[in-house]
Amino acid sequence: MRAFALILVSFLICNFGFAQSKKDSTKTSISKKALEEGIGLITRSNRDTVLVQNSDEEFLPFNGKIIRNIFIESVGFEKSIYGNQKPIVQKMGRIANKLHTNTREKTIRQNLFIKPNEKINPYKMGDNERFLRGLDFILDSRFILTPVEGTDSVDVTILTKDVFSIGFSAGGNLTSAPILRAYDANLDGRGQRLEFNLLFDTDRRPRTGIGASYEKKSFLGSFVDLGLFYTQINDGFSYGIEKEYSYGLKLERKLMSPYTRLAGGGQWSSNWSKNVYSRPDSVFLDYKYNVADFWIGYNFGAKKSIQDRNRMFLAVRSFKGYLIDTPVQEDFYQERSFRDINGVLTEMTFYKRDFFKTQYVYGFGRTEDVPYGYSLSPSFGIIRQEDTQRPYTGVKFNYSKGYPSGSFYIVDFNSSSFYNNSKLEDALVFTTFRYFTPAFVLGRYRLRNEINFSLAKLFNTNTNQWLEINSTQIPGLRIRDYQAEERASFRAGSQLFTPWSLIGFRIAMFGIFDMVRVRCNTCLDTENIYTGISSGLRIRNENLIFGTVEFKVTYIPNDETGNSKFSFKFRQNLRIKSTNNFVNPPSFIRFNN
Repeated sequence: MRAFALILVSFLICNFGFAQSKKDSTKTSISKKALEEGIGLITRSNRDTVLVQNSDEEFLPFNGKIIRNIFIESVGFEKSIYGNQKPIVQKMGRIANKLHTNTREKTIRQNLFIKPNEKINPYKMGDNERFLRGLDFILDSRFILTPVEGTDSVDVTILTKDVFSIGFSAGGNLTSAPILRAYDANLDGRGQRLEFNLLFDTDRRPRTGIGASYEKKSFLGSFVDLGLFYTQINDGFSYGIEKEYSYGLKLERKLMSPYTRLAGGGQWSSNWSKNVYSRPDSVFLDYKYNVADFWIGYNFGAKKSIQDRNRMFLAVRSFKGYLIDTPVQEDFYQERSFRDINGVLTEMTFYKRDFFKTQYVYGFGRTEDVPYGYSLSPSFGIIRQEDTQRPYTGVKFNYSKGYPSGSFYIVDFNSSSFYNNSKLEDALVFTTFRYFTPAFVLGRYRLRNEINFSLAKLFNTNTNQWLEINSTQIPGLRIRDYQAEERASFRAGSQLFTPWSLIGFRIAMFGIFDMVRVRCNTCLDTENIYTGISSGLRIRNENLIFGTVEFKVTYIPNDETGNSKFSFKFRQNLRIKSTNNFVNPPSFIRFNN
């Protein structure tokens, strides 16, 4: 009997080992071929042409086939999106490989929409590839499909290339009150972000302030992003006017694809003012408040035929801000910041959204996903503040279109108003138009131009602040006292991506012309026009997470005092814009800047 048992166990081990060996052999042979193909796609930036391709184009020939296996492969830092690099850059890549933990296979699988044994939907496949590419710790991702001979099945190899996830940055006032940040956006390759912030200010008591946050992408594979934070440096979900300490949490499940049914999220925070600058008790406002904000949405048509990308998304949002301790000053009640507020908003979005892959929009040769299509979102809500309750209505419209040449444009229109005492209050109309030319190939250089026009107008202002001019419109200029009811702005800019490289850092030069016109019907000067001319450099290493470093100088012929001046700006951590969500959470349209 014992001999029979030994024979049976040996038989099972041998067969299991043979099956496992056969599976591993199959994976090795398929992955090796797919790896070569994927690396060729990721390093496309080294070619003469600029990538312009629909996100689903390469998957259409496999429509309806069955997924047999899903393999995960990763590319190290020794492979560059620019092709062959100088020996010193290759050596730095090998050092980075030793210091960096690649995204784990389990982490990648927690962010997949596709599963073995299901039929291929080319659009869903393209959505998932884009979704992975939108994670802040992934530089690029490619799905390589390999047909299985004699069957209607395919093997899918998912190829990812990480960014070096450890980053540092400096912000605040670098000379007197710097804020230093250190973070790892992919701790141990598990899709976890851990960040620490440190403020040092000699005028502050205590002189140092700290902050810490933690985030987990797709917690337990649920596509719910979990975030926790604590801060002493006033960078939480703050709504007050003093320097604040706070802690809180955030949950969010984005609408990653038109084939996703549910999306939602919420955040809660506790905030309290802190007299860190030793202001007199008669002036300092001592208060504490909590904020709760939650939303949920349902995507109608998630099971439509793959050719039909039109959808409806219904969402409801509820928020409440409530004071626990109020300032002792008698006139504090005049400040709207210190009144309990709550509201409910419902929004129906009609949308159709697709993407095409290109390069040299915001990135320096990496694959970027540009959306095109439309969305129309009418909304209705009610806001209660103390004894005042006002109905709210709004509409948001977005339309974007891309061309085979690689040019594209984006149109946004927003309008909102409150209804009170039989009339509209705080009505706003805001529209923008942006046009990007193709990325022209000039030898080893790439040139992309942009034109941007926007118009904002307020009606019957009650609680909205007046329109102002700040660095968003003209760098180095800030005008807040002018009670502008209308603002029109124009921007034309060019960015030249050069082949110049300094130990892996690429350099781009840019030039921008800005013009802003503001109008106030009740002011002595009913109309003012301001201009700015900017030029500078942008530097970026696509293998690093901390984004683009920008050096900018702006000449302003006529500032708020009527004099000319130069403005010098240094910015770090300019990030690539994410396109991970098809529909944004419902929001009350406010325009205070």
